[in-house]
Amino acid sequence: MKTTIIVATAILGITTTAGLVYAGDEENETKQKVEMRDLPAAVQKTIQDNLGGGTVTETAKETKGDQTYYEAQIQKTGGEKVEIKVAEDGTLVGVGKEEEDDE
Repeated sequence: MKTTIIVATAILGITTTAGLVYAGDEENETKQKVEMRDLPAAVQKTIQDNLGGGTVTETAKETKGDQTYYEAQIQKTGGEKVEIKVAEDGTLVGVGKEEEDDE
């Protein structure tokens, strides 16, 4: 009985702490929609260079801590959705399938 209470308390503590750590990460992250024309020129060029025949459907500015990134959601002709992530200086960070937001 005593062991069960100790284990249950430990599990509760771990899950509570994990939730707080995750919430802390969210506070340091901001994301806002922006128009393609409002992105830095280097970012626009990188996005255009990586469209691969797709169309930009949405762009956003994302800040994580002290890092700023730009994301472009791309709709390919076959229906596939792709996300292009670019650093402020125009460096390509990544291209991949669009992540679904839970919001």
